[in-house]
Amino acid sequence: MQKWRCILSGIGDPYDNMATDEALLDSACCSGTPVLRIYGWSPATVSIGFSQRAAETLNFEELYRKHLMWVRRPTGGRAVLHDMEVTYSVSVPASHDLYAIGLEASYERLCQPVIAALNALKVPASLAPHGSSGFVSASCFTAPGTTDVLVHHRKIVGSAQMRTHSGFLQHGSIILKGDLNKLFAVVRTHGLDPDRAAEHASHLTTSIQQETGRTITFSEMAAALVNAFADDEDITLQQDVLTKDEWQKASFIRQKKYASKEWNTLR
Repeated sequence: MQKWRCILSGIGDPYDNMATDEALLDSACCSGTPVLRIYGWSPATVSIGFSQRAAETLNFEELYRKHLMWVRRPTGGRAVLHDMEVTYSVSVPASHDLYAIGLEASYERLCQPVIAALNALKVPASLAPHGSSGFVSASCFTAPGTTDVLVHHRKIVGSAQMRTHSGFLQHGSIILKGDLNKLFAVVRTHGLDPDRAAEHASHLTTSIQQETGRTITFSEMAAALVNAFADDEDITLQQDVLTKDEWQKASFIRQKKYASKEWNTLR
């Protein structure tokens, strides 16, 4: 079994969240120890994938009107509304077996404890079959793919990964309660008006509340994730907090990168 650090960060703003993940990836690559981090977002935020064009993806007027923030992720994929959800990130060094098995296999491996956590909450989740697809949209939650987690053929967890020669970072968004109307009010859907896009997406996506018929709190979902990763036969979780150096590095990365116009309007 291999030791992993487990950091429960609570709720943070988008710039802190992305900067902290990057700082922890740097630490994992240097130490050789993977890091599982679990966190939430405040205020509600739209994150766009690294390669997306901000002006083509987002309706800035609606973002500001609804008091939502936005940030460019270091990982790929499409736009995600981070509101009533739990986010996990996993930072893995290149020396680890998860890195060596490649992109798709590592996605699938890391989704297994996420699926186990959902199953423990009576959500019958499973990995999407190969070849899955949704309708074309700038939003991640309208296109179930082969690295996503589904319930009754509808997407409930979307994940994205970023790889370097030193390691990789994987993000995953677990929807506690969805708000598709808010999502499509701020994310552009070429060829469909926001209401029609939300209606279409409602048949392709779901949430924990929809599947269980009750409210699952952030704390419940976070605890289920921790238990599922801890139960994994290949992982020994060690509860931890950011070191002083990691806090300082995250603060620096926040100011120089994620809180900067240059980064967020990169494309």
